[in-house]
Parts: sequence; C-alpha cells; structure tokens
Amino acid sequence: MVGAWIGILLLAGLVVGPLLWRVRQDRRADRAQAIGAQARAVLFRAFRGDSFVAVQVEPPSLWRPGRVVLSAPADWQRLLAPHWTAVAAEVPADYELVLKPVRTPAPPVPLTEGLPLRRAA
Repeated sequence: MVGAWIGILLLAGLVVGPLLWRVRQDRRADRAQAIGAQARAVLFRAFRGDSFVAVQVEPPSLWRPGRVVLSAPADWQRLLAPHWTAVAAEVPADYELVLKPVRTPAPPVPLTEGLPLRRAA
C-alpha cells in the first residue's frame, strides 16, 4: 500500500514538476515583455515618435539578473544620452540596463577589381 502511494507521488512529481517550471518561466518572460514595453513607451515619448533604438529584454535566470539592452546606431549616442536615465528609472532592481552602440559595417570590396573578365559566350 505504501509502495503504491510512493509510486503515485513520484509519477505525479514527474508530470507536475515540469509543468510548474514552465509556468514559472512563462511568468518571467511575460514580466520581461512588460518591462520592454515600458522602456519602448518611455523612448517613444522621449523622441516624440519611433526611433532607431532597439529594446531587447532577457528575463532573469537562476544565475544572472535580467537584462534590458538598448541598441542604437553609433551616431545616435548623443541623442540617446539624455533619455536613457528615464529608461533606467523604469527598469526594476533585478534587471541590468545595457547601452550597446551598433557599428555600421564597412561596405564590401567588389571582387572584380583587378581580375580579368571572362567572355560570356
């Protein structure tokens, strides 16, 4: 009788445990999306419209805090500087705020320079 109860509890733990873990992860992801929406709203109000600032939010895990990453083109840094403090006020204490400049890549060098061209026909 006790063995049957132990078996039922183990089986229930194998089914319910992952479900509870998934619910916890979904709640963290929902909270991260809400924080991202608040950050986007603050930037929308600050720039009085859409901007080239991308907001990426990563929910916290067991070993690291959550992260809010603001990515903007390198020449937008001086425009973003006065407004990131407003975003920082909306970010909770268990999240990090990261400002990441995006460098524009150099244009690719054409491969045909210096190479003789072949005839098509």
